[in-house]
Amino acid sequence: MMGPDEFAPPPGRPPDFYPEAEPDDTRTQGDFDAEFEYLFQPQVPEEASLPAEPPAVPPVKHRRRRPRLVRPRWSAVVGVVITGITSAVTSTVSVLGALVSYGPLRQLASPTAHELDWSWPLLVYGPWLAGALFVLHATAHRRPTRTGWIAVSLFSAIAVALCIAHAPRTVTASATAGLPPFSALASFLLLSRQIALLRPAQVKIPRQRRRKH
Repeated sequence: MMGPDEFAPPPGRPPDFYPEAEPDDTRTQGDFDAEFEYLFQPQVPEEASLPAEPPAVPPVKHRRRRPRLVRPRWSAVVGVVITGITSAVTSTVSVLGALVSYGPLRQLASPTAHELDWSWPLLVYGPWLAGALFVLHATAHRRPTRTGWIAVSLFSAIAVALCIAHAPRTVTASATAGLPPFSALASFLLLSRQIALLRPAQVKIPRQRRRKH
């Protein structure tokens, strides 16, 4: 049988194994409590602990925009020219019609107006001119023109009827006497339409209905 001395290392050589260390019973109750708190402490992620830095915003460079030159369209230029020509023609026809109708209207008013027969035709063409100006003003501002057209149409019909009543009882004479007021009315109607075409109506976009959820 082998004795215990046989397992002993030779002199000058360290042993192959060390005896087990005796347990350290010097730990206090506070050390156990600290380990317990550390084990059950919630872990906080590193990303959440650091404050988020705001993204870098590049500096905005304000550039000065050059004002663009608005060039008129050819259609608008042509419309203005045509309206100007129509206005000149309407003025000429209206003045000529008033001069032609002035004599018959004065002769009709001479038995009753006496010394004021020279100014009696103004009672017919005065309201006609006021109604015409009203129509032009309302058309330029997109307002109703019914009142002005009633005045222009009514006094044009009165002028036609009085001129035909003074003319001889023939078809040619009646047409010649009634044509000047009617020509002035037709020319003025076309002029008002030309002015309305200079400012076309704006197209209204329909509103989208909200969907009910």
